[in-house]
Amino acid sequence: MARRYSPAKPRATDAVKGSPVKIHISVSFFLVSALFAGLGWVPGSAAGQNVEIPPPLVSPAPGEGTPNLNGIWTGPDILFEDAVRRALGGELPPFTPYGLERWENKDLTQDPGGFCQPRATVRVFHSPMYFQIIQTEGLVTFLFELEHQYHRVFTDGRDHPEPLDITWWGSSIGRYEGNRFVVETIGLDDRSWLFTAGLQHSEQLRFTQIFEKTGLDTIAYTETYEDPVFFTEPWSISFDLERQEFDMLEVICEDNNRDPYHYGSGNRELAP
Repeated sequence: MARRYSPAKPRATDAVKGSPVKIHISVSFFLVSALFAGLGWVPGSAAGQNVEIPPPLVSPAPGEGTPNLNGIWTGPDILFEDAVRRALGGELPPFTPYGLERWENKDLTQDPGGFCQPRATVRVFHSPMYFQIIQTEGLVTFLFELEHQYHRVFTDGRDHPEPLDITWWGSSIGRYEGNRFVVETIGLDDRSWLFTAGLQHSEQLRFTQIFEKTGLDTIAYTETYEDPVFFTEPWSISFDLERQEFDMLEVICEDNNRDPYHYGSGNRELAP
């Protein structure tokens, strides 16, 4: 039985307004407003949201009795070390000696995200930035606002391929269990991190996600990590996902970041 932890419920305002990760919306709105003001026209307040036009109507589920997950969603902000501990009820994960050593000697300047490498499925849901779920027959596709990424989960009954390639996003197979959508992912590159706080894993990680529809606009979401190299037993975190009214933005991360050193200390003197 996997150990389970639940973080504090996110504030309702975090998902759409006031979230730090959405600051680019306000900045863009300010710049656009200044431009139009010079032309004698100031856009209305609706332009300060993601877009004026909402996303398309929610499509039907791909089959009778299947939970309808279609739409644009977001979760709470689980980005830094204090958030990791909060999500785990104040505890650390059940580390092996090797896993604990890696945790205690983590180097935040080596964060893959700082080099514009993929956040991957094990980490991308920890950002409050929007993502879209598209359900079709035999396939569920996730589109992520964060760095314009995507991930496919096959639901057509296939198994993981053999031999298995080790990739950033791994091999994901999904199945429906009543009102739940269960995703199992293996073959994950050990360069990816589980959290921005520096929590890492091996290529033996088995990552399980459960999306349980609890209402028209809510999903109870659970992640379970099983990795005998880093952890002595499986452990889980759970939080809610909420449907969003507005569409996604394009967020691009260019390669060759010259300043990842600030991830570790914020000291410019460390930068070469």
